[in-house]
Amino acid sequence: MRRGLLVVCLLAAACSSSRKADDEPTTVPPPSPTESSTQALQSQIGSLQTSMTELLDRLDVLNARIARLEGGAPPPPAATSTAPLTSPPRTAASHQPKPAVVASADVAEAYRRALMLVGQAKHAEARAAFQQVFDADPTGHLADNALFWIGETYYAAGDYTNAIRYYQRVVNEFAEENKAPDAMVKLALAYVKTGDVAMARKTLDECIRKYPYSSSAASAKLELQRIKY
Repeated sequence: MRRGLLVVCLLAAACSSSRKADDEPTTVPPPSPTESSTQALQSQIGSLQTSMTELLDRLDVLNARIARLEGGAPPPPAATSTAPLTSPPRTAASHQPKPAVVASADVAEAYRRALMLVGQAKHAEARAAFQQVFDADPTGHLADNALFWIGETYYAAGDYTNAIRYYQRVVNEFAEENKAPDAMVKLALAYVKTGDVAMARKTLDECIRKYPYSSSAASAKLELQRIKY
């Protein structure tokens, strides 16, 4: 009798453990990333970096315009006459000048492709692409940007001597354009990399003096606090 009860208990325990094993979910290891998914992720990162760079370039342009407006003469006071306002008669000599074209479509597209190469960390290819942008329109509105980014490719590659050379060209040849303040800050940082701290501090001081309303001036003040003799 006791043996029969023992056999029944053992069978019941075996059935219970079997049901638990069946009820437990099977853990499936996550699939390993494939080469195609990795490439897609890298492409998305590159696109985001390119978009960020384009936004920063546009912000530089806006900051430069704001600085010029703040440094210019105030607008004339509004007329206080109570006479009704009338439109001046149209004459052949009253044509408004057309705004200057910022850059041709081909040059602008080539500049955007060069920025994409920067986002992909293809420094040598980006450098060549920016050089083509500059050569296509060396006096245009993207010329200073192209030289600045050539300097950036050298800086990223650790070639600080050539980086200094191109940053200095932006400062000297395009002092009134939007990339000049940025070029002065990066010029100072390149001097730090070469060990010329005194020249770096002098360049940062000059940036603050020449472009006091730019975001680069704020960056220059922070760098001056960080850089020690």
